Amino acid sequence: MLVAVATPLPLALPLALPLALPFCPRLAPALETRLTVKLHHSETVTAPRDQVWEAFMDLKRVGICFPGAAVTEVDGNDFVGNVRAKIGFLGVTFKGTGTLTDADQSADVWHARIASTGSESHGLGKADIIIDLHLHELPGTSAKAAPLTRMDLTTELAVHGLPTRLGNGLAQRISGPLVSRFLRCMAS
Repeated sequence: MLVAVATPLPLALPLALPLALPFCPRLAPALETRLTVKLHHSETVTAPRDQVWEAFMDLKRVGICFPGAAVTEVDGNDFVGNVRAKIGFLGVTFKGTGTLTDADQSADVWHARIASTGSESHGLGKADIIIDLHLHELPGTSAKAAPLTRMDLTTELAVHGLPTRLGNGLAQRISGPLVSRFLRCMAS
């Protein structure tokens, strides 16, 4: 006996796709699609560059400062965590791992890179993200002025799975306030 249960479409789709694939091979390409978005953000804060750098090297703090993220484990430069995101009425949670792959203070502009990968908790989606941070020490307006640091953050996000219509422009507008809040938190 087959019983039908009414499930809202956003919940039903990820649950039904793996079951439907053997019967509908045309759905397989939808799961292989990939959307790549490159986002740029810049923020100037009243904080010494050393302070901002130290905060970014603390991977637990990075998780605390980023809205919707939580770092649950840290082992050296490696971490485990999750990110919750909501776009409109659709909410997703990704669980994954990451690594602080580069931390270079040798040049005039300090550079750090974090690479992460994760999978949707209740779905078929996957995401890879590379975050590049460049810290520029800015001259103060006077000898007594507080130090200024410009933080340039470039994010490369690759989402795999069901096709999405989220383009670069929308992603930049949605992420702007979140990343700005994150950068200010890292400087405090």
